[in-house]
Amino acid sequence: MTRGVVACKKRWYKINKAVAQFAGCYDQASRNIRSGSNADDIKELAYKLYSTNYETPLADEPGVDSPVCPQGSKKSKRKGKEKAQMSEDFSERKSSVVKKLSLMEDIKNVREKELMDREKERKEENEHRAKIMAIKEKELQIQAAMKKQELQAQRYIKEMEIKAKEREMERMAKEREREMDMQILNADTSTMSEKRRALHEIACEKIIAKWFT
Repeated sequence: MTRGVVACKKRWYKINKAVAQFAGCYDQASRNIRSGSNADDIKELAYKLYSTNYETPLADEPGVDSPVCPQGSKKSKRKGKEKAQMSEDFSERKSSVVKKLSLMEDIKNVREKELMDREKERKEENEHRAKIMAIKEKELQIQAAMKKQELQAQRYIKEMEIKAKEREMERMAKEREREMDMQILNADTSTMSEKRRALHEIACEKIIAKWFT
């Protein structure tokens, strides 16, 4: 059956629309595909995007196979086989795209887990460093306190030594003073004059009052 002009225009419009839609999906797939992918990967992702966005496989779009329906049973059978083959190819490509998307999702999850593990390790390492720093700070404080106590002890010992020396010097001074006073008490008064003897008696009284009362 030969199509009319109007029918051909309508069919061409549908074909052109489907091609434009698939071209947009192909362009989107080209921009979103990962590095290292080839043209087949881009086409598979484009098929996936087209099926998702327009809710129909590209092979089911009217006019994709041929703008004019072939006549005759052989051509119809051949078209049916080709359409079935395309549908099977699309299903395989769709399954491949789903597997690749699943693999990409698994890789993404693994990378996210690695990042979380690294962040956890970094946090634990920072906490460990903080604990080490706190311990070192405490040790420095203890050392400073011990140093301060040691300096205080040394200063106290030095002060005690100075006081001991002062007491010893004071004792020796008193001892010399006592010896001199004893010499005055034991002095020979037989050769002294009357006036000197009187002064000696006064001095002896003071000495006796200082040492013996």
